[in-house]
Formats: sequence, C-alpha cells, structure tokens
Amino acid sequence: MKLPAANKPINRFCLSCFLSLFLCALFLFCGQALAQKPDQLARVGVSKVQVLPETNKIELPGNVLPWATSRLAAEVEGRVEKIVAGEGQSVAEGDPLIYLRTQPQKLELELAEAEREMTANRLEELTAGTRPEVIEAANAATKNAEAALKLTQVELNRIQKLFKEGVLSGNDYDNASTAADRARAARDEKKAKWDELVAGPRIEEIKQQEARLSAAEVKIKFIQDNIDRSVIRSPFNGFIIEKLTEVGQWLEKGDPGMTMIATDPVKVEVHVPQHHFYRVGKGIKVKVILESRQDSVPDHVFQGKVIEIIPFGNSASRTFPVRIQVDNPKSILAAGMLVKVIYQPEKTSSKQIYVPKDALVRSPDEAVVWVVRPEQGKGMKAHKVIVTAGEQKNSMIAINPKGDKIKAGEWVVVQGNERLRPGISIEIIKELP
Repeated sequence: MKLPAANKPINRFCLSCFLSLFLCALFLFCGQALAQKPDQLARVGVSKVQVLPETNKIELPGNVLPWATSRLAAEVEGRVEKIVAGEGQSVAEGDPLIYLRTQPQKLELELAEAEREMTANRLEELTAGTRPEVIEAANAATKNAEAALKLTQVELNRIQKLFKEGVLSGNDYDNASTAADRARAARDEKKAKWDELVAGPRIEEIKQQEARLSAAEVKIKFIQDNIDRSVIRSPFNGFIIEKLTEVGQWLEKGDPGMTMIATDPVKVEVHVPQHHFYRVGKGIKVKVILESRQDSVPDHVFQGKVIEIIPFGNSASRTFPVRIQVDNPKSILAAGMLVKVIYQPEKTSSKQIYVPKDALVRSPDEAVVWVVRPEQGKGMKAHKVIVTAGEQKNSMIAINPKGDKIKAGEWVVVQGNERLRPGISIEIIKELP
C-alpha cells in the first residue's frame, strides 16, 4: 500500500513539463504577433527635385605662384667681398648682387697679357723678315771669316814647307793646322748664318709663334671670363627672397648665394574637380580676382590665360592642377596670395537635375538620394537611388542617377535621411522649399 506515496513525484514532474510547454507556445505566439506588426512610420522632411539650366561658369580658389624661382649660385670659387642686395629688394635683370674677390685673377690676367705682347712682337719680327742691315752685317762677318781662313791657310802652307825641310818641329805644324781648321769652321758658321738671314724665317717658326699667340689670347679670355663670373648677377627682373651667404664667407663652385623670384608675370594655380577637367583647355581666357575685403577699396581684377594643364590628379580629392599666366606689372599680386578664378565657357541649353545638398547621403562606397514615392495601398515609401554628384549651385547640387530615374517634382528626403532603409514607410512632417 506504498503506491500512492510513490506517485507524488511523478505528478510534480508532469506539472513542470506542462508549464514549460505552455510558456514556449506563448513565446512563439507573441513573436509571430510582433513579427506581423506593421513597420513604424519614419517622420522626415522633404523637398522637391528641380530641373535647372546647367551653368557653365567655373569658380575656384587659386594660389599665386612666382613665374620663376632661382637659387643663384657661384660659378667660380672665391671669398665674398661685397653684397649689394638684400631680402625683399626689387632688382632688374643683370644687376650685380654679390661680388667675389678677384685680385689673384687680375694679377694672372696682367701676366698673360704681357706674354701675349711678347709673342706678338716676335711674330711680327718673323713676318717682316730680316732687316737689310742685319744681312749686310752677317755678310761682312762672313767675309772677315774667309779672310782669316785664307791667312791661316797661307801660314799653314809655309809651316808645312819648313816642316818638310826640317826647320820647324811637328808641334809647330800641328798648331798651324789646328788654327786653319778653326778658321774654316768659323767661316762656315758665319756663312750659314748669313745664308739663313738671306733666306728669311722658316714658315714652321712663323706658324709656331702664331699658335702661341692664339693660346695666349684664349688664356686671357678664360681669365677674364672667371673675373666676370665672380660677380653674381640677377638673371631676370624680380625680388630677392632669401640671402644665403655673408661677406667673408668662402663659396665653392655651385654654392648658393641668394634666392630670387620673378613676379611679372605670375602663375595662378587652381585645382579643377574631375567633372570640370575636360571643360578647361590650354589658351582659354579666365578672370582672376584679388578681393580687397574692404568696402571702400575695389577688388583687383586681372585677365589670365591657361598655360599648363597637369593630367595627374589627387586621388583623394579628385582634382587636377591647372596653371594660369597673369600679367603683374605693378606687382599687386604676390606669391602665396589667395585669389578667385572665374571661367565662363560658351552657353549651352542643356538642363540638369538638382536636389538640395542635404538630400545627398555620402558613404565611403557610394552617394545616395532617398526618393519618396506613393505605393498603392501602402502609403508613402522610401526608395534608395544611387547617384553621382555634379556641380553645386548655391544650396543645390546636380546629380546623375544610376539605374533608377528621378523626375522633376518628386520628393527627396532632406531631414531624417540618415536612418532610412529601403521600403520603409514615410510620414512627411515638413515640406522645405
């Protein structure tokens, strides 16, 4: 009779299982009910899509650049003796800026000029030939040598006879013979000299002196060029912006002494967005404006011309550098100034879709616009349209839809568009112009 006591645990277990199954069924029923609950409305502000004439005017900020920048270096080595221009000073082309010491070169130049003069005199002497009086003197010397030779020959003959007769010794005969040989050699030397003077200078000697004179002339030019290059001069009209040496400093070849810039004309560099890049061509005229920022002072307006288009853009900003030449005779534009560049191409009749800038939602991957459209029996729904942004006009921006079309007059979300998802129901709480 212990069975009733054994049934009590079994009943408690069955009751626990029943409660667990009931709670699971209730949870599933509530989940389905919640899943079948319609989406909540997204409250947004909207504005209408507009179709406006496409503007051709391009307006961009620009930066003034010098026409040229030059680091003026020493062409010869030397010690800085004098500096005649300072930073910020305006200089003209050819003005001396830095003098290097040239005393050693000047002394070398004097020596070279003296050597050239000596060589020129010798060449003139050779070219003119031997003077008659010199030839006559050489002729007289030859005749004297011949007379002396005859005298020694007579004496030799006499001594030779006496030697054979045994009156004189062999030593006397040898002395007389040697004297005759010397007289003959002296006569031959004088005659050769006379013949050379009569024939005149050799053409080879004249050419040799001519070559020496040419070398002397080149040497003088070389030294003079070094003296001239010891002065660092301005290569163009402009301004000194940096002094890189001082008096007394030794400069080697290529060491910089100053930096200067040319400012007439100047270059103005603008960074043209990708969608405008092919609308800008070399040689087109643009307007460059330097704003005064003062009511009493008018803006300075310049006319410029596009001279350089660089087809290598910034991958982050998608812009391309374009440089403009602007005449600047009064140096009103200074390097580093900010200016406004305006380009107005020829007018066209094309039109473009514009939306408020707040309607554009950008992400790293894409740019989208949320269009509000009615669906039968479902009210207003949000439709995601991927677009490509174009030029801006005041608070509006041009768009080019990809795939889905957007028509003029349709509503686009401008407030609350950051939390939308495709197909969500929309409640318009504000209509913006």
